[in-house]
Amino acid sequence: MGKSKKNQNDLTIRLDGIKESGYHLSCKRNKDWIKNIFSDIKDINFTFIDDISIQIEVFRTGRNVFVSGLLNTTVEINCIKCLGNFGLPVEAEFHYNLCPSDEKELLLEKEINKADLDLFFYQGHIIDIVPLIREQILLHIPLYPLCHETCKGICPQCGSNLNHSLCQCDKEEIAGSKFEILKKLPLK
Repeated sequence: MGKSKKNQNDLTIRLDGIKESGYHLSCKRNKDWIKNIFSDIKDINFTFIDDISIQIEVFRTGRNVFVSGLLNTTVEINCIKCLGNFGLPVEAEFHYNLCPSDEKELLLEKEINKADLDLFFYQGHIIDIVPLIREQILLHIPLYPLCHETCKGICPQCGSNLNHSLCQCDKEEIAGSKFEILKKLPLK
């Protein structure tokens, strides 16, 4: 018995479409589609360079649905040290346990353990995968992105990117610096 295939233009899953052997979705979406799912975020600090590749496996046990997947894309983001733009590959492998929303109240009253962190709720007979994809992209974008581990940053005096060239600044403290007073503090 083969796995049922999903309409490649739709990222919703009907519960009655999940066969005993599972459900497989494999598709690509263009970067405009990805950008659209983040349109409500005003101060987004990255842009999408590549399309997104999505692989999803879905299995069902009673009313619970188990989703595992893999997504790949590339974003352009600024390095926090040198402020230069660079391409950051985003590859996310994920697993979710989806429960019907009528069980939400029961589950919220119990203590959460590590296994519950992948818990998500669905309503009705259709599951939308887009919020899962969006969450995974956001989780895999670092808060402090570096273009590479050995990034030297920029010169605090002249602003030169130290990864490309050495600056000719005098390495002595700038006279009148706000931090000069710290030198006079006694060390314990």
